Amino acid sequence: NAAFRRVLAARVRPGDAVVDIGSGSGIWAVVAAGLGARRVVAIEREELLCRVIERLARENGVADRVEVLCVDAYKAGLTREFDMAIGEMIGTAGFEEGIVGHMAHAREQFVRPGGVLVPEMVGLQAAPATTPGLSPADLKTESFGSLAGQVPHWIGPGRLRTLTRSRRLLSVDLRKAEPAQALPPGRAEFALHDASEVSGLGVWVVARLAPGILLSTRTGTHWGGTLLPIERLPKGPGRVRFEVDWNPGRRRWRIDFEGGDGSHTTAEHGPGFALGAVLLGPRG
Repeated sequence: NAAFRRVLAARVRPGDAVVDIGSGSGIWAVVAAGLGARRVVAIEREELLCRVIERLARENGVADRVEVLCVDAYKAGLTREFDMAIGEMIGTAGFEEGIVGHMAHAREQFVRPGGVLVPEMVGLQAAPATTPGLSPADLKTESFGSLAGQVPHWIGPGRLRTLTRSRRLLSVDLRKAEPAQALPPGRAEFALHDASEVSGLGVWVVARLAPGILLSTRTGTHWGGTLLPIERLPKGPGRVRFEVDWNPGRRRWRIDFEGGDGSHTTAEHGPGFALGAVLLGPRG
C-alpha cells in the first residue's frame, strides 16, 4: 500500500482522468480523487465491492468524482480519455489474476497516447531456497512425497530462505505486452556451495510501479512466495540451471545440475508429472 500510495502521489496531477481496473475496495480510486484527479472510474465486477467503493468515496468526500462501473473490465464502454490506468491485480504468483491482459486492454482502449500504467512492469525474481518442513515433524510422508514434489508450494511471508543472490527469472513490460501474450520462458542459473541444501527454486514477484519505484513481495507484504520443489541434489558444490514455464494451466520446471565432481542430473517437474510420480513412488 505504501508503494502504490507513493506512486500515485508522484504521478497523479490535478485535472487528470484515472481508471482503476479491478478496483476491489476502491482504495486507489479514492486516493487518486483525493490527490486532485477530476474524474476517476473504478471498474469492479463484484456487486458487493461496488457498494464498498461507493461508500468509501462518500466517506472521503470524493463521491462526486468517483464513478463505479460494476462490470467486467473487458466490457466497460470507456473511451481513450484517461491519463492513468491503475491495476493492482498482482497475485502470489504474479500473473494469475490476468494483469497482462487487463492492462494491455486498458492501454489500448482506455488510456490516451502518452498516458501511464501502474504498474508498468511485472516480473519474477528467483533463487535456490530451503524451507521449513511442509508437514508435521512426527508424520512420515514418503507416501505422498513424490506427489508433493510435482506441485508449487505457497510459502508464507518471510518463510522463504534463499541460499544465493537472486536473479530475474522473467519480466513483462505492460506498456508493450499484447492482451493474449503468453508469458516468456523463465531461465536462471546459480552457483551452489552445497547443492544438498536446496529444497527448490524460491520465486517471488517484483513490479516496477513507476521509474525508480519497485515493489517486491519477498518481504514486507502479505503475498509470500512460491517454492518449485526439486528432488534432493547431491552434497557438494555445483551449478544448477532452471527453466520455468509460468503460464497458468501448464506450469512446469526443469533443472540441469552439474556437480563439482563432473556428475550431471536433469529432471522435469510439474503437475502433469504427478500421476507418474505417485505410481512410481514407494509402495507398502
